[in-house]
Amino acid sequence: CPVIPLVVSDGFDGNRMKINWQWNHNPVDSAWSLTERPGYLRLKTSRVTDNIFIAPNTLTQRMEGPGCTATVAVDVTGMRDGDVAGFGAFNGDAGLLSVVDEGGKRYIRLTSESVALRDSDKAVTSVRRETLFNAPLKAGKIYLRIDADFRLNRDVAQFYYSLDNKEWHRVGPDYKMIFDYRRMFMGTKFSIYNYATKAAGGHVDVDFFDYRHIRR
Repeated sequence: CPVIPLVVSDGFDGNRMKINWQWNHNPVDSAWSLTERPGYLRLKTSRVTDNIFIAPNTLTQRMEGPGCTATVAVDVTGMRDGDVAGFGAFNGDAGLLSVVDEGGKRYIRLTSESVALRDSDKAVTSVRRETLFNAPLKAGKIYLRIDADFRLNRDVAQFYYSLDNKEWHRVGPDYKMIFDYRRMFMGTKFSIYNYATKAAGGHVDVDFFDYRHIRR
Protein backbone atom coordinates (compact mmCIF):
# COMPACT_ATOMS: atom_id res chain seq x y z
CA CYS A 1 0.00 0.00 0.00
CA PRO A 2 1.29 3.51 -0.71
CA VAL A 3 2.35 5.55 2.30
CA ILE A 4 0.08 8.57 2.80
CA PRO A 5 1.74 11.47 4.65
CA LEU A 6 0.02 12.85 7.71
CA VAL A 7 -0.18 16.36 6.21
CA VAL A 8 -0.52 17.00 2.46
CA SER A 9 -0.93 19.85 0.00
CA ASP A 10 -4.27 20.14 -1.76
CA GLY A 11 -5.29 21.87 -4.98
CA PHE A 12 -8.98 21.01 -4.40
CA ASP A 13 -9.19 19.62 -7.92
CA GLY A 14 -11.18 16.47 -7.14
CA ASN A 15 -14.77 15.91 -6.09
CA ARG A 16 -13.94 14.36 -2.71
CA MET A 17 -12.14 15.87 0.26
CA LYS A 18 -8.75 14.31 1.01
CA ILE A 19 -8.72 12.07 4.06
CA ASN A 20 -5.97 14.20 5.68
CA TRP A 21 -8.42 17.02 6.44
CA GLN A 22 -10.39 17.23 9.68
CA TRP A 23 -13.42 19.44 10.30
CA ASN A 24 -13.67 21.34 13.56
CA HIS A 25 -17.22 20.44 14.66
CA ASN A 26 -19.40 18.26 12.45
CA PRO A 27 -19.51 19.89 9.01
CA VAL A 28 -22.57 21.58 7.56
CA ASP A 29 -22.50 19.74 4.24
CA SER A 30 -24.64 22.32 2.43
CA ALA A 31 -22.08 25.01 3.29
CA TRP A 32 -19.03 23.62 1.52
CA SER A 33 -18.43 22.39 -2.01
CA LEU A 34 -15.70 21.17 -4.34
CA THR A 35 -17.97 21.33 -7.39
CA GLU A 36 -19.71 24.72 -7.35
CA ARG A 37 -16.47 26.25 -8.61
CA PRO A 38 -14.31 23.40 -9.96
CA GLY A 39 -10.71 23.58 -8.76
CA TYR A 40 -11.65 25.46 -5.59
CA LEU A 41 -12.98 24.66 -2.16
CA ARG A 42 -16.00 26.89 -1.55
CA LEU A 43 -16.70 27.65 2.12
CA LYS A 44 -20.10 29.27 2.69
CA THR A 45 -21.30 30.84 5.91
CA SER A 46 -24.27 28.96 7.36
CA ARG A 47 -25.02 30.59 10.71
CA VAL A 48 -24.03 33.64 12.71
CA THR A 49 -21.36 33.39 15.39
CA ASP A 50 -18.85 35.76 16.93
CA ASN A 51 -15.73 33.58 17.13
CA ILE A 52 -13.88 30.78 15.38
CA PHE A 53 -14.15 28.37 18.30
CA ILE A 54 -17.85 27.74 17.70
CA ALA A 55 -17.85 28.48 13.96
CA PRO A 56 -18.86 25.57 11.69
CA ASN A 57 -16.83 24.23 8.77
CA THR A 58 -13.34 25.16 9.89
CA LEU A 59 -10.97 22.85 8.03
CA THR A 60 -7.74 21.73 9.70
CA GLN A 61 -4.56 19.75 9.24
CA ARG A 62 -1.78 19.09 11.70
CA MET A 63 1.41 21.08 11.99
CA GLU A 64 4.62 19.03 12.07
CA GLY A 65 7.98 19.62 13.75
CA PRO A 66 10.73 20.55 13.77
CA GLY A 67 9.35 23.02 11.24
CA CYS A 68 6.76 23.45 8.51
CA THR A 69 5.24 26.10 6.30
CA ALA A 70 1.92 26.33 4.48
CA THR A 71 0.28 28.79 2.12
CA VAL A 72 -3.37 29.18 1.12
CA ALA A 73 -4.76 31.21 -1.76
CA VAL A 74 -8.24 32.62 -1.12
CA ASP A 75 -10.67 34.48 -3.39
CA VAL A 76 -12.60 36.78 -1.02
CA THR A 77 -14.89 38.52 -3.51
CA GLY A 78 -17.92 36.58 -2.24
CA MET A 79 -17.59 37.81 1.33
CA ARG A 80 -20.37 39.88 2.93
CA ASP A 81 -20.49 42.46 5.69
CA GLY A 82 -19.39 40.90 8.97
CA ASP A 83 -17.66 37.86 7.45
CA VAL A 84 -14.30 36.68 8.78
CA ALA A 85 -12.20 34.31 6.66
CA GLY A 86 -8.58 33.29 6.74
CA PHE A 87 -5.76 31.00 7.80
CA GLY A 88 -4.77 30.27 11.37
CA ALA A 89 -2.52 28.51 13.84
CA PHE A 90 -5.47 27.01 15.66
CA ASN A 91 -5.87 25.70 19.18
CA GLY A 92 -7.35 26.98 22.44
CA ASP A 93 -4.86 29.80 21.95
CA ALA A 94 -4.97 30.74 18.27
CA GLY A 95 -3.13 33.11 15.96
CA LEU A 96 -5.50 34.04 13.13
CA LEU A 97 -4.60 35.87 9.92
CA SER A 98 -8.00 36.95 8.62
CA VAL A 99 -9.72 38.94 5.94
CA VAL A 100 -12.52 40.85 7.65
CA ASP A 101 -15.39 42.51 5.77
CA GLU A 102 -16.73 45.57 7.58
CA GLY A 103 -19.42 47.47 5.71
CA GLY A 104 -18.11 46.38 2.33
CA LYS A 105 -14.54 47.41 3.15
CA ARG A 106 -12.04 44.62 3.69
CA TYR A 107 -9.08 44.44 6.04
CA ILE A 108 -6.22 42.02 6.55
CA ARG A 109 -6.07 41.45 10.29
CA LEU A 110 -3.92 39.36 12.63
CA THR A 111 -5.43 38.51 16.00
CA SER A 112 -4.41 36.48 19.01
CA GLU A 113 -7.46 34.71 20.43
CA SER A 114 -7.80 32.58 23.57
CA VAL A 115 -10.91 30.60 24.51
CA ALA A 116 -12.22 29.71 27.97
CA LEU A 117 -14.37 26.59 28.23
CA ARG A 118 -16.76 25.41 30.92
CA ASP A 119 -15.42 22.26 32.54
CA SER A 120 -18.70 20.34 32.62
CA ASP A 121 -19.57 20.40 28.91
CA LYS A 122 -16.76 22.35 27.19
CA ALA A 123 -19.11 25.18 26.21
CA VAL A 124 -17.39 28.44 25.28
CA THR A 125 -17.70 30.94 28.13
CA SER A 126 -15.49 33.73 26.78
CA VAL A 127 -12.93 34.61 24.11
CA ARG A 128 -10.06 37.02 24.74
CA ARG A 129 -9.02 38.73 21.50
CA GLU A 130 -6.08 41.05 20.77
CA THR A 131 -5.45 42.69 17.40
CA LEU A 132 -1.78 42.52 16.40
CA PHE A 133 -2.03 43.92 12.85
CA ASN A 134 -4.72 45.59 10.75
CA ALA A 135 -4.55 47.16 7.28
CA PRO A 136 -6.96 47.84 4.38
CA LEU A 137 -7.19 45.19 1.68
CA LYS A 138 -8.07 46.21 -1.87
CA ALA A 139 -7.41 42.92 -3.70
CA GLY A 140 -10.01 40.23 -4.35
CA LYS A 141 -7.54 37.36 -3.98
CA ILE A 142 -4.97 37.01 -1.25
CA TYR A 143 -2.25 34.55 -0.30
CA LEU A 144 -1.75 33.77 3.39
CA ARG A 145 1.25 31.93 4.82
CA ILE A 146 2.21 30.52 8.21
CA ASP A 147 5.73 29.37 9.10
CA ALA A 148 5.91 27.17 12.22
CA ASP A 149 9.07 26.50 14.23
CA PHE A 150 8.88 23.76 16.87
CA ARG A 151 12.57 23.55 17.68
CA LEU A 152 13.56 23.47 21.36
CA ASN A 153 12.30 26.53 23.25
CA ARG A 154 10.73 28.04 20.11
CA ASP A 155 7.14 26.88 19.36
CA VAL A 156 6.38 30.01 17.34
CA ALA A 157 4.32 30.81 14.26
CA GLN A 158 5.09 33.65 11.87
CA PHE A 159 2.42 35.16 9.59
CA TYR A 160 2.72 36.59 6.08
CA TYR A 161 0.44 37.77 3.30
CA SER A 162 0.98 38.41 -0.40
CA LEU A 163 -1.07 39.75 -3.29
CA ASP A 164 0.85 37.82 -5.96
CA ASN A 165 2.38 34.77 -4.18
CA LYS A 166 5.81 36.31 -4.79
CA GLU A 167 6.32 39.39 -2.62
CA TRP A 168 5.54 38.55 1.00
CA HIS A 169 4.74 40.91 3.86
CA ARG A 170 5.44 39.80 7.42
CA VAL A 171 2.75 40.86 9.89
CA GLY A 172 2.84 40.91 13.66
CA PRO A 173 5.42 39.50 16.06
CA ASP A 174 6.34 35.85 16.56
CA TYR A 175 3.22 34.12 17.86
CA LYS A 176 3.91 31.78 20.76
CA MET A 177 1.97 28.55 20.31
CA ILE A 178 0.77 27.02 23.58
CA PHE A 179 0.69 23.24 23.94
CA ASP A 180 -2.58 22.70 25.83
CA TYR A 181 -4.63 19.57 25.17
CA ARG A 182 -7.24 20.39 27.84
CA ARG A 183 -9.32 22.77 25.73
CA MET A 184 -9.02 21.98 22.03
CA PHE A 185 -6.38 19.82 20.33
CA MET A 186 -3.22 17.89 21.11
CA GLY A 187 -0.98 20.52 19.51
CA THR A 188 -1.67 23.39 17.13
CA LYS A 189 -3.26 22.89 13.69
CA PHE A 190 -3.38 24.81 10.45
CA SER A 191 -6.94 26.05 9.94
CA ILE A 192 -8.91 27.45 7.01
CA TYR A 193 -12.11 29.18 8.06
CA ASN A 194 -14.98 31.42 7.02
CA TYR A 195 -17.71 32.50 9.42
CA ALA A 196 -20.38 35.19 9.60
CA THR A 197 -20.83 37.60 12.50
CA LYS A 198 -23.86 39.42 11.03
CA ALA A 199 -25.74 37.33 8.44
CA ALA A 200 -25.18 34.05 6.63
CA GLY A 201 -24.88 33.81 2.87
CA GLY A 202 -21.34 34.89 1.98
CA HIS A 203 -18.59 32.62 0.73
CA VAL A 204 -14.88 32.38 -0.05
CA ASP A 205 -13.14 30.14 -2.60
CA VAL A 206 -9.88 28.48 -1.56
CA ASP A 207 -7.64 27.82 -4.57
CA PHE A 208 -4.97 25.72 -2.86
CA PHE A 209 -3.26 24.69 0.36
CA ASP A 210 0.48 24.30 -0.27
CA TYR A 211 2.41 22.51 2.50
CA ARG A 212 6.10 21.85 3.13
CA HIS A 213 7.59 19.88 6.04
CA ILE A 214 10.98 21.23 7.19
CA ARG A 215 12.92 18.32 8.74
CA ARG A 216 16.22 19.93 9.71
